[in-house]
Amino acid sequence: MKFRFSYKKIDKAEKKALQELVQEQQRNLQEMLGSLDSEAVGLEGRLEKHPRKTLYRARLKLHLPGRTLAALEESDSAGTTLHAVFAELRRQLERQKHLMKNDHLWKRPRRRAELRNRLKEAPPDGAETQRREYLQLIDPHLSALYHFIRHELAYHQALEELLPSEISTEEVLDAVVVRAYERFPERPTHLELLPWLTGLALEVIGEELERHRIRERSVATEEWAPETPMDVTDDYDTEYYEYHEPEEVIRLEDLIPDPTVPDPADAESHYQVDLAVQRVLARMPRRWRHALVLVDVQEMSRENVAHLLGYTVERLDEVRRCAEAFMRESLLQRLLPADIEKRTLQELLGSPLEENLPEDLQEQLREKFAAL
Repeated sequence: MKFRFSYKKIDKAEKKALQELVQEQQRNLQEMLGSLDSEAVGLEGRLEKHPRKTLYRARLKLHLPGRTLAALEESDSAGTTLHAVFAELRRQLERQKHLMKNDHLWKRPRRRAELRNRLKEAPPDGAETQRREYLQLIDPHLSALYHFIRHELAYHQALEELLPSEISTEEVLDAVVVRAYERFPERPTHLELLPWLTGLALEVIGEELERHRIRERSVATEEWAPETPMDVTDDYDTEYYEYHEPEEVIRLEDLIPDPTVPDPADAESHYQVDLAVQRVLARMPRRWRHALVLVDVQEMSRENVAHLLGYTVERLDEVRRCAEAFMRESLLQRLLPADIEKRTLQELLGSPLEENLPEDLQEQLREKFAAL
């Protein structure tokens, strides 16, 4: 590996000690390279001190075949800065090595198989009763948790942050049930059970989002598109009847409005408002959206949501006010003021369309986990 490192505005006494640290970190990085180490690999870096205050900045660039990794760190200590910048570069190198070996293609099936085995394994002596009691405790909250996970995944899939084939609602629910059982003794006593389970669901989905981002960076783009596009035209008969089939005969009930059916104009207005609200929510920072949805749609207590998001109650209220102001201002650019100003925040966000946990899935959870 070719190596070059420079110093700027560092006095000679300090530079001598720092050179030893840099050489040690460089050797550790070279060992980590392993088979990747060659004449084509180069590492260059620079450490400089601010001319007027005690502030150090370190930069590193690691040139690999077809890829360059870069790291930048700042602190008030030269040694701390060097340790941090080399640690960040090692982290990126470790991730790059996993991508080059396609670890993400086999770790996913293995992880899911391990989860299934952990759910199916026979409980040790005395644990069967504990598992049964645990499942009875969380059972009333599974439908609400299933509904939240389903809509959270749909949100990320709509933004193309996840693919439907990557993870399903059932897999997230299984992972949350197992993780909650393992961490149950550590559960905060002041936090209600459903918000705690919701936080674990967000944790599992967040990990999946990070894996998706890593996989996206490793997708090959060198393949050419097919020269002959797929033929998606219908056959002649289908095309003929689609354009030439006679219209249906108008009946009397088609002319008389049904009083039980909502006015189409009002229904279209509500639909446009709901669609605009969802688009604005998609533009919000993730924590702003969670603050609004969990408090004003899921109707969780402010104290639980604040703990879940890592805020104080006062900070949560401030975030919700900012989010509501952002939402109303954005909606005014899309809709008429009359559609916005008369509605409260709860009316704009709407109430969730609750979807119960499928009975077969609930029964599978009982069989796998509680060993009944």
